[in-house]
Amino acid sequence: MITKNFSGALQLTDLDDFIGPSQQCIIPMQTNIADNSDDGLIKLRTKKSDKTEAESTPKVAKITLNDCLACSGCITSAESILIDQQDYREAQRTIKLDPNKKQIVLSISPQSLSSLAVRYKLDGLTCARRVTSFLKTKLGIDHVYDVAYARNSALIEIKNEFLQRFQNNRQNLPLLTSECPGWICYAEKTQGEYIIPYISRVKSPQQILGSLVKNNPNENIYHISVQPCYDKKLEASRQDFYNEQRQQYDIDCVISTGEFEKWLVEEQFDPECSSELDYDKPYTMKDENDQMILTHRGSGSGGYLDYVFRSAAKDLFHIDMDDKSLEFKVTRNQDFRETVLTVDGQVQLRFAYAYGFRNIQNIVQKLKRNKCEYDFVEIMACPSGCVNGGGQIRSTDVTLDDVRRTYESLPHLDHPLDLRIDEENSIPLYTNYRAIEKSSSNGFSLKW
Repeated sequence: MITKNFSGALQLTDLDDFIGPSQQCIIPMQTNIADNSDDGLIKLRTKKSDKTEAESTPKVAKITLNDCLACSGCITSAESILIDQQDYREAQRTIKLDPNKKQIVLSISPQSLSSLAVRYKLDGLTCARRVTSFLKTKLGIDHVYDVAYARNSALIEIKNEFLQRFQNNRQNLPLLTSECPGWICYAEKTQGEYIIPYISRVKSPQQILGSLVKNNPNENIYHISVQPCYDKKLEASRQDFYNEQRQQYDIDCVISTGEFEKWLVEEQFDPECSSELDYDKPYTMKDENDQMILTHRGSGSGGYLDYVFRSAAKDLFHIDMDDKSLEFKVTRNQDFRETVLTVDGQVQLRFAYAYGFRNIQNIVQKLKRNKCEYDFVEIMACPSGCVNGGGQIRSTDVTLDDVRRTYESLPHLDHPLDLRIDEENSIPLYTNYRAIEKSSSNGFSLKW
């Protein structure tokens, strides 16, 4: 069973998140044990002779990620069972064998780009251009996007959400970020209704971009997302992100950085090639208020804390911090840090990073004891954040420090903009989270 690539929050034994090594998941075949009578009642069959040999044999289930998100059972039991449709080979097959001639779109997260750049010993911009050129000219991919386009919208919306809560008597603060699907899955399955009101409803950049890419129902699009995190496969498979009209998910296939690098190797990508094309730009409507956001400033996870803190200081207390570095105090460990805004000797804002499961637990316990003093917490399941996601390239020549430095030095690749577009083509930027009831049985001895 391969589970190590998922985040720590999804690998906890008390989440019932594993199928036992000798356990098979069996489909309950109701037609094998009962007949539907004309009066609408189900009558059990009692004679052994009524069953054929085929009917008596349990059938092994083919479980999809969507099935697993519907309960509190085997969500991370085995990649070989769970992610048939979330594998780079599936993307390969779709590109090469697609009979419907779909338009192929691929989006790359800044963290994944940084890992690739270190792997190929390139700066971020050069790596982006060479990979984009290869994808378009050699693999026939129609459009390549930077996920940072959508991250700008996510940052602006979560800032607005925070300001609204703060000005409404600090209702449901601290605001907890929702960008990390590992954290969201843990919160929904173990903390229930108690924690949900504190979680931001803003969709992740991956899902915002997915909505934008598939905004036109008349276009037949297959969208691949390259992410530093295996948990993003789970996020893309949530029913919330399934469009009934199109009968499609916003993201069709999520592949990790490591899987993407394997794909490039198989297709004989040459990092020294001279051909360089820029990322494509999604359709946007720019106005005078559009702003360029350093989405990599402040952390390896998209700059949520940094941007919301600076914006709140300016909008709430008229303090401009654009040219100042935020000062952090390390509390329990390097992955739990806090920063404060002091006005006239009084602390007005208190923000924190909480990366890794032990720090997530600490925040949850503080909330339960009504002792959480923070107004905003950037939460990520992986220690060191998204630059250290479980899906990043693992190699002796790709170190976390190098990936972080590359990420922090990324330029604005072709100037990502806020994704505000006209009302006719507007896209949803918010979603909902809900408590998921745990099963009373862990199923280790259960066979249908």
